[in-house]
Amino acid sequence: MPWTCPVCGYENPDDAEFCLKCGTSRQSVRQIQQASVSPPQEAVGQAETQVAQQQVTVQEAPQPQAVSAPPEPQAVRTPSQPQAAEVQRESQAAKGKYYLQFIQTPVHQLNNLKVPLDFETFTNISVGRSPENVVVIPDPEVSRRHAVLSLENGELYIEDLNSTNGTYVYDGKLFQPVKGRQKVNLPAVVKLGNQTVVKLSRE
Repeated sequence: MPWTCPVCGYENPDDAEFCLKCGTSRQSVRQIQQASVSPPQEAVGQAETQVAQQQVTVQEAPQPQAVSAPPEPQAVRTPSQPQAAEVQRESQAAKGKYYLQFIQTPVHQLNNLKVPLDFETFTNISVGRSPENVVVIPDPEVSRRHAVLSLENGELYIEDLNSTNGTYVYDGKLFQPVKGRQKVNLPAVVKLGNQTVVKLSRE
């Protein structure tokens, strides 16, 4: 029978082992139901508070225009600088950021950890067991250089680097092996090796 994800409330088919919307493992449903839901609510509350603070900042930003009463040309240029900065911030926010979140891993401290993917700094983000990777996964069944993530024209791609145990993308029912360089439709659940499952998303 269908089961409802306790994290996002999405109703999943009986044969789905992971939530099709947020990637939560079905095996962790009971643990999540027993655990307190307050942290995500607090996180949402903090996010709403930050948004509210940003809105207040945007509303207060035009106040320096009232001070630009002197006829000096430098005083007229001053208000345009914060406005340009605000436009840049809005542009960056519209693009969104990419994240890798650990759903299941033998290293329990990493479970539910969300790691930002900085494509502005790294053209290709390597994932693997070696400390030389951008994202390091201390799982013995993950290869030293397991896979690589790349961004091209606003689309996310994943490529398996001939890993020993393979890279797989969840299609809603089964984990399908990644062959070559493959486009990823977000949000996506990806398995690295046999034990580590991560969720790729954009926010």
